[in-house]
Amino acid sequence: MIGRLRGTLLEKTLTHALVECGGVGYECAISLTTYGLLPDLGREATLFVETLLRENDLSLLGFASSGERSLYRLLVKVDGIGPKLALAALGAMGPEDLLAAIRGRDVKALTRIPGVGKKTAEKMCFELSEKLGGLSGLEGLSGVAATGDHWETDLRSALLNLGFKEDAVAPVVAELRVEKPDMAEAVRRALKALRK
Repeated sequence: MIGRLRGTLLEKTLTHALVECGGVGYECAISLTTYGLLPDLGREATLFVETLLRENDLSLLGFASSGERSLYRLLVKVDGIGPKLALAALGAMGPEDLLAAIRGRDVKALTRIPGVGKKTAEKMCFELSEKLGGLSGLEGLSGVAATGDHWETDLRSALLNLGFKEDAVAPVVAELRVEKPDMAEAVRRALKALRK
């Protein structure tokens, strides 16, 4: 099973990314959240991977962080949520906001996800909190912050997952925090600063 890919980003669309590793191109389905954190084409990218094997199909799903992948794995355990809907949920809300909605049993927020109705939203709240021993169990997902500034957490996580060290990342994030550009722009600017 493939768990992680690191290589050159050859293609990216809103739904897929193609990463070349050792001369082999791996196409992964991705969420909008992951798309926003991908580097420019030709740059090195890292994706945490979930391998799906069905009767006649082998698919790879790529995630910008291990926390996003962990949340995906929980979502697909909910009755009525398959891989496509789980990716849509992660892209529509982002991991932190999705966890906050589940933790707060915010059915209304969850029904804003395309394809999620009231019953599915209620199942998400009930089944995920039960599987994790109560809503406080959601705090244990590695790589996904429970509270605080989601923008800063997302940016820091993206840069650390790209291989930069915490002591190099911290001052760059602090500098960008003043303006708080959208995530794609923040990642681009951070990478430019870190590669000087």
